[in-house]
Amino acid sequence: MKKRIAWLVALAGAVVIGSLAITSPLVQNLLYTGHRTGGSDRAQGTYELQGEDLTLKEPVFGGAQKDPRTLLLTGCIRQDGGEVAVQLSAGKESTPLCSYAGYFQQEVVLPAGSAYIEVVCHDFTGYIMLESRDTGHQAG
Repeated sequence: MKKRIAWLVALAGAVVIGSLAITSPLVQNLLYTGHRTGGSDRAQGTYELQGEDLTLKEPVFGGAQKDPRTLLLTGCIRQDGGEVAVQLSAGKESTPLCSYAGYFQQEVVLPAGSAYIEVVCHDFTGYIMLESRDTGHQAG
């Protein structure tokens, strides 16, 4: 009986640890639904996502920054259904960057600390293309 209880407690602990690990940005970077390429670091590169009925929250660009950093984010969203948003997530705060179909371009300041540009979809059908690159000037 004690072995069975210990086994169940260990199994429950493994499930909790596994679910927390899967939702962490570090692990999600390894589990891209979209395709990320290029860039000299994790804050730069290109990202493409195409699919039907996708529900996800995927960190695309960013990471831990010692100092604030300014990026130029360019994108194209073709939305055939569902909801989509591109947002800046820093700590527990999220700031919308784009939530509409079409082309967009804007400067985004990644604050010091852990910050990510994320794609958030709910029952999304369509195509997303994002490109992030340094602007050449410091955030301030």
